[in-house]
Amino acid sequence: MDKKRLFDDLIKGFILKHEKSEAIFKKASHSLITGGSHNLRLFSPFPFYDVQSSGSRVWDADGNIYVDFWQGHMANVMGHNPRIIIKALQDNFHKSQGLTTGFPGHHQRELAELILNQIGANKIRFTTSGTLATMYAVMLAKAFTKRELVMKVGGGWHGAQPYALRGITVYDRGMTRMESAGLPSGTDKMIVMSQFNDIQDLENKFKKHGERTACFILEPFIGSGGFIFSHRDYLQKARELSRQYGSLLIFDEVISGFRFHAGGVQSLYGIQPDLTVLGKAIGGGMPVSAVAGRDDVMALCGPDAKPEEKVKFDGGTFSAHPAAMLAGLTYLRYLIEHESEIYPKIGQFGEKVRKGIEEIFSTHGFNVRCTGYGDSIAEHSSLVGVQFLNEKIDRIAFPEQVWNPEVCDFELREKIFKLSMLEEGFNVFHGYGAISTAHSESEIQESLDAVERIAKKWCEYK
Repeated sequence: MDKKRLFDDLIKGFILKHEKSEAIFKKASHSLITGGSHNLRLFSPFPFYDVQSSGSRVWDADGNIYVDFWQGHMANVMGHNPRIIIKALQDNFHKSQGLTTGFPGHHQRELAELILNQIGANKIRFTTSGTLATMYAVMLAKAFTKRELVMKVGGGWHGAQPYALRGITVYDRGMTRMESAGLPSGTDKMIVMSQFNDIQDLENKFKKHGERTACFILEPFIGSGGFIFSHRDYLQKARELSRQYGSLLIFDEVISGFRFHAGGVQSLYGIQPDLTVLGKAIGGGMPVSAVAGRDDVMALCGPDAKPEEKVKFDGGTFSAHPAAMLAGLTYLRYLIEHESEIYPKIGQFGEKVRKGIEEIFSTHGFNVRCTGYGDSIAEHSSLVGVQFLNEKIDRIAFPEQVWNPEVCDFELREKIFKLSMLEEGFNVFHGYGAISTAHSESEIQESLDAVERIAKKWCEYK
């Protein structure tokens, strides 16, 4: 396929429909790096700039309307700006409550109790981003074990914090490279890499490094690495080995928490980590993240911890922000109360989309596999990744496959297919993205009809 010609044609069409966004982008680029503050929100030739978002849809500055499957970095299980959250915040603001005060606030306690009950942990502390939360979790593990090494998997993204900036998206005969400048010298020697879903490799790494490893941090459902669920026996082995070697097991559930049911994916596996990191959905659209876990580990960030053991997870000005706590509490209560309605619906849509996309592209001669299948673990998986394969593979199991250009075509997925779907009126991420309760059955079918038209059009470029 002539990808260059196809991409050039898509770029031309996009520019014609986004004159105002282009003007905003040019002005924004004078003061912001490439016109924004988050690289995932920027794409070639420039991003469209939203002026309104509601439910499943987003309106841009040029009047274009998109059915959105990005949904706030996959955080919006109920779609954009759900009415129950907006009303709760409006009512609170009308009482002159909601902006930061510097006091604990009772909503924080209620949200803490709710989350701990749903995931089965002992204590929790809130902060404002997944990056901060994973960093604090690792610091707690290092202080508790008095060890230096951190083990993670290739393809695992735990935010832009020094203990995890290795082996994220760059494939170079494996995924082991440091992926940020500006880090202390020797940081690479502090991070031990293992391959996701590979029990033998995990056993080998623990055998070699286990006595010096403070923690093993991983996403039981890996996000940036390709929307892939852990194998059950792999997670069981991770729990077994971490206990055997005295390391802490940390589950990063920033994406998976409250996405597949009203709790953490850990309970679907029946595996309890020592620490859990949560974010995205727990804030109800506001900036909330948290670290939850064992009493004895979490106690190290408290004021009564011994000075030589204390972790400076003291909080920040906007930690447990009053409006954020209220939004998160309102959101999670709704998800819990309506769990039996919400998750089966969006899970059925997810299954329909994954199978539909594979069948459509196969019919037109394209080798495509979707990720996000929950199999026997999460039957209500509402996340969909689309992988354009250069090799014949039945199922994607490792991030090394997703990011290896000899296996998967990144450019086709992230650039060409994204612009193709935008042309059809759908905003997608990693090939498709996140389905919410705001998406209708007709919108799901229309998205598949769009994929059908795209596949036919691409055949003209072969």
